Amino acid sequence: MKNKLAILLCLVLCLSLCACGRLDRLKEVELPPLPTVTIRPEAPEPTEAQPAETASAAPAPAGDTEDMTLPVIVSFQKTELVETDPAAHEQKILTFSYVTPRVTIPGREEAAEKINEYIGMLDETYYTGNDYGDGPSSGYNGMLEMAEDNFTYAYESGADLPLEFESVRDARISRADGRVLTLNLGTSTYSGGAHGFYVSRAYVFDTKTGDLVTFEQLSPDVSGLRAYLVERMVEMAKTDPELAAAIDGFVEEANRAASFGALLRDGSWYLDERGLVVFSDLYEISSYAAGMQSFVFPYEELGGLIDLKWFPDLKNSSGTFSIQSMDSVQDGSFPILDMLTLDEGMTQICLYSGERAYDVTLSRAAYYEDIGSFYLSDPLWYCSCMENSGLQISTDIPDGYPNLALSYRGDNGVVHRCLISQSGVDGQPLLLEEGVSFVG
Repeated sequence: MKNKLAILLCLVLCLSLCACGRLDRLKEVELPPLPTVTIRPEAPEPTEAQPAETASAAPAPAGDTEDMTLPVIVSFQKTELVETDPAAHEQKILTFSYVTPRVTIPGREEAAEKINEYIGMLDETYYTGNDYGDGPSSGYNGMLEMAEDNFTYAYESGADLPLEFESVRDARISRADGRVLTLNLGTSTYSGGAHGFYVSRAYVFDTKTGDLVTFEQLSPDVSGLRAYLVERMVEMAKTDPELAAAIDGFVEEANRAASFGALLRDGSWYLDERGLVVFSDLYEISSYAAGMQSFVFPYEELGGLIDLKWFPDLKNSSGTFSIQSMDSVQDGSFPILDMLTLDEGMTQICLYSGERAYDVTLSRAAYYEDIGSFYLSDPLWYCSCMENSGLQISTDIPDGYPNLALSYRGDNGVVHRCLISQSGVDGQPLLLEEGVSFVG
């Protein structure tokens, strides 16, 4: 690998979300259409999951073990709008961006459609600032108005003010399988002052029905679950040194049960591979400097408290990947789960999973020379489980300047990360793992 790699940040997808299906009240909002991702009809038949040796000892859930091998596919599309000052149009005054996850579940199209409609509503709320059922936001027009007013005041008064406002919403998948899809949306906003503000919201979907799961649906005994979680959070605030340091002096001990109980609301909890996670907003139970606080309750601790249908099965995999040109792929030799276009008319490659791999993620990667590591930035594509299947990608692969990374969970839950590059000799695509370090 060359000793010096340049940062390639070339993807700016200035696209917006279309109207949200059957949500009639949103039809008047006109946004550019979403990019098209073509899904091949072939999908691998789910195979029976085997127990993992190092997974947690959670109670075995009721249901089909094939739920853990069903591929839940998510593609991410980024919309970015950049505005300049109203006077000379030279000074950047606003960056407004958001990532839209688009969900595909082979064999469960109605559930996927329902999830995508809800995500569409979240996008409409964020873009317009209107309340479509998830609370209002500043919206693009609201942020632009604030940014223009700020610039005009600074320009006319000569005040030394920060001129660049921003509102940036990212998205990540915390868990995906045949039972649950957990989507976390984080919004970072700056509109002047000493620092910006960050808000995180979590959405847990039932991947069999497409419905949003509420806290009340977690357990047949919600009051018992709530009482247990509050008691444990009060205990954690005493026994966890880091958590205790963040909370001490901010929430009095006599008020902690009430303060922690207030966190058990929809949007502030989610299910991931570890268990149930409950988290706070900024300033809610700790200072801004301490950040948001979270409480993790492992599944093995929740047996008898939450419905077993929300528990994940134990996962076992070997996790192997290879890469080749699409020209060398024999038609019909294995299913192509998805076709992803990052750059039109460019190199056609295929990522192939031989042995089963979980949490397969394709991301943008940039090289930071000062620390000698790659940073994973925007997620582009995710699949909960791949086995003897492939992903077709149309993309530009710079020689010596890798800008894409593949990560996946393989044997014993070990996360593998590698770069997508190409041979400088014959131009063939390569996966580089040895000697490559990552941050983020």
